[in-house]
Amino acid sequence: MRAMIAGMGNMGSALADALLAQSFPVTVWNRTPEKCRPAVEAGATQAGSITEGAESCDVLITCMSDSQSVHEAVVHDDVAKRMKGKVFVQLSQATPDQSLEFNEWAIANEIGYLDGSIMGLPTSIRENNCMIVYSGDRGVFSSCFDVLNALGSKPRLVGEKPGIATAFDKAFFSAYYAHLAGLIHGAAICQSTGAPLETYFELMINVLDWTLPDSIYAQMITSGDYSTEEATLEVHAYAYAQVAPLCEKIGVDAALPRVIQDLLEKGIDDGHGLEEIASLIEVLRARKG
Repeated sequence: MRAMIAGMGNMGSALADALLAQSFPVTVWNRTPEKCRPAVEAGATQAGSITEGAESCDVLITCMSDSQSVHEAVVHDDVAKRMKGKVFVQLSQATPDQSLEFNEWAIANEIGYLDGSIMGLPTSIRENNCMIVYSGDRGVFSSCFDVLNALGSKPRLVGEKPGIATAFDKAFFSAYYAHLAGLIHGAAICQSTGAPLETYFELMINVLDWTLPDSIYAQMITSGDYSTEEATLEVHAYAYAQVAPLCEKIGVDAALPRVIQDLLEKGIDDGHGLEEIASLIEVLRARKG
């Protein structure tokens, strides 16, 4: 299949490299044409416009700065005419509602549509070891699976309703950046107290196994049963209450632990103090009715 990458930033360039590495014919386009040069030198064809590139591709993959850029570049009649019967894969940042709008345009113009979330970095794309989740019609997903597989080796369809992948995207960001911020904040505590930073990272990365507690809490949330055999929310809150005062004493920014402490205390105030910490889902999720 012939693929086109629209958007040649760090991630778009990695997507093009991954396809070229597996011998797919690749067309590239970027609003700043010079950014296409490395891909062209590696064997890609540069299009003067998305309309031009759409003429000669089977799959159009957008990886641009935001959904507005995609809308301005792609969602118009000239592209629609050339994409009829082909596939549009939207990998730029978007909300679920914006994904639904792209899907409506695609359906109206007889274009297959998938939206996706890249759960990794450009390096993992180039190493063919990146999970990308997609949502959209299963038949469309199957029709271009070889291209999707070349982009990261782990394509997964997480739902047939467009927009689900972009919701996964935001959920992934929530989990990933909360973890990363916590890791960095812990390092700041170590540096400010003289605790050995190398030992901290060794424990956090190589010794402690986070999969067991994560799986336990995931099962609790899925079942809705927050009864505890380990530690109540009150116990968790008491232990964590020591973090912000220490940070303030040693001069480390305490905004992050204050936010987490407020969440723990809200869970207790809402009546979940004697349940497990997984019960915080009841505080965080949207209320029905």
